[in-house]
Amino acid sequence: MFGLGILKGTLIGLAGGVVIGLTIREGCKLINSKKNKSYKHSDNNDLSENISED
Repeated sequence: MFGLGILKGTLIGLAGGVVIGLTIREGCKLINSKKNKSYKHSDNNDLSENISED
């Protein structure tokens, strides 16, 4: 029974760690995509300003 408890606790802990890891990974992807969109948006504005000034 003691070994079963250790095994069950280990599996629950590993499963929780995987879920938390995937959640953090998806959160980082969302943050990076928002940063990339804002950089692209600012780059487009800079290009349009340069064209209108010429």
